[in-house]
Amino acid sequence: GMREAPKPLYGRMMKAIRSGHTFGNRVRMLKLPLIFTEESLYADAIAQFFFLTEELEKALARHQDDPMVQRVTSLGLSCASGYASDLEELNGPKWREKASLSRTSATAAYCKIIAEADAVETVGAAFILYGALVVGGGKSTQAKVKKIFPNCNHSLYDVGEDMKELRKKYMRTFTDIGKEWPGDVSDKLEAQAERFMALNNTV
Repeated sequence: GMREAPKPLYGRMMKAIRSGHTFGNRVRMLKLPLIFTEESLYADAIAQFFFLTEELEKALARHQDDPMVQRVTSLGLSCASGYASDLEELNGPKWREKASLSRTSATAAYCKIIAEADAVETVGAAFILYGALVVGGGKSTQAKVKKIFPNCNHSLYDVGEDMKELRKKYMRTFTDIGKEWPGDVSDKLEAQAERFMALNNTV
């Protein structure tokens, strides 16, 4: 019989992390303002994702000649700076020092994994760390968080002007990666999505 055409990679990666939950639910980052209702605890929580995103963006730069990584960077996302600006607003000029003190061993271990990641692993990490903000971020999320913590602009959620368009582009990017790198590489990406989602939940 005819071999079934492979399913689009974006859907496969989503399925790998979903296991009965929606992406937004699995991504603790978007629940942080609801969990940590004290400003200082919230700042410590987003500091973890600042370090991870900073490390991710270093890895994307390190692998900038890789054609698959170029697909991801063509989305034009640059998210560490949003975290940094929020942390500075919440914690003042010594925010980086404060963030470092709050850095957990789980975050440090996860950062080390990203620092040693190859190109495919880096794309897997980006799918999760950027995906959280693309799927769950935007101006409406920003406004909700601002109600809880009014002393901060919450730039980290502001990842694009037109979120609907960005989500489509994001989905298309990973679907196209799957078409261009079918077979083993797509299988590896699917596994990496699951791996980095699990790491996200250790933070």
